[in-house]
Amino acid sequence: MKTLYHPEIYDDSQPVPSYWEASAPPPDFDETPLTGEESCEVAVIGGGYTGVSAALHLAKDHGVDVRLLEAGHVGWGASGRNGGFVCFAATKLSIGKMIKRYGLEETKAFWAAQLEGAALDAALIADEEIDCDKVGAGNFDVAHAPNRLPELRAHGQELSEFFGIKTRLYSREEFLEIGHESTEQFGALHVDAGFALHPLKFARGLGAAAARRGARLHGHSKVVGWRKEKGRHVLTTESGARLRADKVVLATNGFSRDGLHPAFDSRFMPALSNILTTRPLSEDELAAQGFKARSPICNTRTLLFYYRRLPDDRILFGARGDTTGRPQDGARFRAWLERRFGEVFPAWKDIEFSHFWRGLVCLTPKLTPAVGQLEEDPSVYFGYGYHANGVNTAPWVGRKLAWMIAASNSGEAALPAVMAGQSGRFPGGGQRLWGLRAAYLYYRFQDAR
Repeated sequence: MKTLYHPEIYDDSQPVPSYWEASAPPPDFDETPLTGEESCEVAVIGGGYTGVSAALHLAKDHGVDVRLLEAGHVGWGASGRNGGFVCFAATKLSIGKMIKRYGLEETKAFWAAQLEGAALDAALIADEEIDCDKVGAGNFDVAHAPNRLPELRAHGQELSEFFGIKTRLYSREEFLEIGHESTEQFGALHVDAGFALHPLKFARGLGAAAARRGARLHGHSKVVGWRKEKGRHVLTTESGARLRADKVVLATNGFSRDGLHPAFDSRFMPALSNILTTRPLSEDELAAQGFKARSPICNTRTLLFYYRRLPDDRILFGARGDTTGRPQDGARFRAWLERRFGEVFPAWKDIEFSHFWRGLVCLTPKLTPAVGQLEEDPSVYFGYGYHANGVNTAPWVGRKLAWMIAASNSGEAALPAVMAGQSGRFPGGGQRLWGLRAAYLYYRFQDAR
């Protein structure tokens, strides 16, 4: 199978050196690697939010015999190393462009699904008693320059007018009272939906819930072969174990590799995202930047900064990364991110950092998620392309795929047109990262303006 980045990015043999890995308890469910020859009704490839949610709902709601195969441990990929933002929306299309492409009603259906996703996360946390440090109320978008505040005002009006989402615009001075001070804070928009959580604890909590319902989860079982034999799918893992299944769910998102199944080649654009966390800050240190908000925050850069105050008073700070995945480029971007952190929050320019890590988000050519089943083989289902908003979207997609597989007649399986079906293919095949590099150059120029 072919990968786009340096092999280090795909090294699933060990945990990521993240704050989440350091602060999460070990999984309390069995994820023994697949061995020998096994069979099931539905096989799920990928142990992130999409795959685990699909396995959970297939087993719990429909009594399906389901097995999940994950290359690392459950939550090893983006689901266990993101910023923990339950926020909106899983697209790079503006509301206006989405309405023009899909119509107002389908755009409303997409945003309704986004709100359902946040509600589903909250319900799963409560119903399955998942201890994942849920904090905050809603999300903030912060204007990184004075000329971005009118854009936030217009965005808030669209959210309220079209989708009934409550928003409030704060001036720079007003946001100082509830949010924070910084060199890139010129007011903020509060979106009254979503929250923050510990992403790896959430992933492992979903895994435990799926295992309790009878789903079989197999960690360190990377799928390297996929063929059909006598009408059934045969998945072969790196160790040589084989799993036969009537149906398959592909749920590998940004860590997908070309060459596993031809129907999915070149349909994913993985993009690196970097995160660092500080040591815990004292009350005096937090007061130096007036940092009060517990809700997740993104700024208005296209290549945005995203950050939040963690429950133990660390600050998490993230941004997009390099386009090679090489260790030396990772080190270079860490130095850049630390410098930019000090420029955005000058009172903290000498603060020590405890952890740095990176991972892959996933973009699609249509700039929206791709969810459904293959036209040429309806026994293959998929969900990918969350555009860095998978915490909110992926569990919802997993549940939706479970409903589709169970062939519910209640209408639950209907998908908004915005996300229904395969994406197109990126031009360039294995060289498609050059398109991402060109886009980054343009976005940096745009953000500087």
